[in-house]
Amino acid sequence: MKRLAPLLAALLFSPAAGAQPPPAPTPAAASIPRPIGAVQPLAGAAPGTTQPRPQVRRVAPKAAPAPAGPKPDVKLTLDAPTTHGPWTVHVANAGDIPVRLVADARLLTLELTPRGARKPLRCQLPVDMRPADDTERTLVLPPRRSYSESFEPRMYCFGERELEALAATTIVVARLGWPERANGHGPHVVSAIEGVEPEVAALSDIASPPVSLPDEPTPMAPPEPTRTAEDPDPVHLALASSRAVDAQTAENLALTVTLRNDGKRPVRLRFRPETLGFDVTSSSGVQHCGWPTTPSAPARDYFSTLAPGGAESITVILGDYCGRAPFERPGLVVLRPNLDTRKASGAAIGLKTFDGVVIAATPSVVRLHQGNGKPHVERPRLDPAQ
Repeated sequence: MKRLAPLLAALLFSPAAGAQPPPAPTPAAASIPRPIGAVQPLAGAAPGTTQPRPQVRRVAPKAAPAPAGPKPDVKLTLDAPTTHGPWTVHVANAGDIPVRLVADARLLTLELTPRGARKPLRCQLPVDMRPADDTERTLVLPPRRSYSESFEPRMYCFGERELEALAATTIVVARLGWPERANGHGPHVVSAIEGVEPEVAALSDIASPPVSLPDEPTPMAPPEPTRTAEDPDPVHLALASSRAVDAQTAENLALTVTLRNDGKRPVRLRFRPETLGFDVTSSSGVQHCGWPTTPSAPARDYFSTLAPGGAESITVILGDYCGRAPFERPGLVVLRPNLDTRKASGAAIGLKTFDGVVIAATPSVVRLHQGNGKPHVERPRLDPAQ
């Protein structure tokens, strides 16, 4: 039995006859180079399982842009005879082909370069005051005809820096159209007329040659108070108001007015809404707006005393003075405040008061986005033929 044990063990653990030996280990799959573009097996997947081929999205080549026609011979010029307007923009067709023009000064952009400035200030109307497309005010501009429109530059250059830049020697370039939508995108200010040959190229905007704002007479300063032997320190009052007010509507439009004592002695006076008034210039014309009733009988509480160098401010609602007339249409409204205390004296109750008139040296400008009347769109017209 001891001799048969090795023989039985050999028979039990030996491979079957004809069986193949186990394959030799192969290198890692990552180390085997694969042809470019071959399908890669999924990591951890059973042998023979492959990752789906990615879908390749084919993008059609962009079509070549249509050939542009000849450039229209349309010229823009700016007439700026004063620093604060009104100014006039002229668009003339100097070519032989009629064109379609968006004749709308609301599309103007003004580039101001004051003396010594490195780059210009860019002025334009707020987005809600500019036309959104090119359909509202269009005009056929025949050969050798022109279109003109006047506008107020302070409507466009409304911020503190921009208003200061509307000064003598400032260089101005006017652009009409949509310069931010250049390169063929968006509406065009000049375009071809359907059926007219040759078909001219469209223009997103047109620019004027630069002009320099002229010198103007220096505004007269308020007269100095007259000093006499009886009154060596006369009353010297100055009135001022907000430089610029940007208003969406005229409803509850408010203005702050400040009275300052530039003299050397205290001044007692009645500085209240009923003693204020405004000279107003708007699209409705020029008018004086005052308090609807005369000042009431004096009382001590109605009077205040301004110390030398002191100031006092009040805020008023302009609709209480002017009603609706100056605010019928959107646009620029120019206001110059004045104080009139001649009918508001304290003499009747034994007070020595200032009884006179003070007019503001600098007006306020209001940019009104929406008028309180019906919307009105003026149709553009050609200039008379020369």
